[in-house]
Amino acid sequence: MDIALWQYVVVFLLIGFAGFIDSIAGGGGLISVPTYLALGLPADFILGTNKCVSSSGTTFAVFRYIRSGTIIWSTVIYAIGAALVGSAIGASLAQYLSRHTIFILLLVVIPLLLFLQSRHMKMRGEQKPLTRGQTITRATLAGLFIGGYDGVFGPGTGTFLLLAFMVFLHMTTREASANARIVNYASNLSAFVYFLVQGKIYWPIALVAICGAICGNWLGSGMVIRNADRVVVPVFRFVLGLLMLKCAYDLFLA
Repeated sequence: MDIALWQYVVVFLLIGFAGFIDSIAGGGGLISVPTYLALGLPADFILGTNKCVSSSGTTFAVFRYIRSGTIIWSTVIYAIGAALVGSAIGASLAQYLSRHTIFILLLVVIPLLLFLQSRHMKMRGEQKPLTRGQTITRATLAGLFIGGYDGVFGPGTGTFLLLAFMVFLHMTTREASANARIVNYASNLSAFVYFLVQGKIYWPIALVAICGAICGNWLGSGMVIRNADRVVVPVFRFVLGLLMLKCAYDLFLA
């Protein structure tokens, strides 16, 4: 396929924006996948290219989060393990769930998630400390169920992890954003390796997109580290709103 210079510039900018959003509150795929579709990328290369670019960009966000000391390894390691298991289970169940059903469920669930997040912000400071057993159980369940969603469908996985870590694991906004990226990164990395082996990455686009994703992830993670409370919540709401629009469009107009 022939791609003009201006299209490469657009890819760099849009994927950079996707990486910026993704490093803060997840949901970058809601921007990157339509970008690849608009370019006319072969359908069987879109997922592989997206996972390659996302994983490469997220590496830099993860590096900054680790260096800042924001990762709670004693908790997040359980979520990572459970997410990998959940993703595999979800992928095996995907054939039994129609996209139509998933869209309807998300249109019902997303407003509830927005309400839950709003209520959580008002009640911060009133939550009781979790025991070690509660923390492990909640981290494992969050990883398992959200990883399962990632295997079945995918868009918004990092955003759901962010909310789960804030509400159920009582993390600060900064901690939740950083630790959600680590879990999502592990899941994406395993998928990237699979697509790499299958040869399903369109490198002429991927190389330019990776540069944009690195810039976006670096800027976004820096903003979270410096000023999480002012940055994460607006982006979180933006991503869920975008996901609702995608579901409504695919359900009623596509």
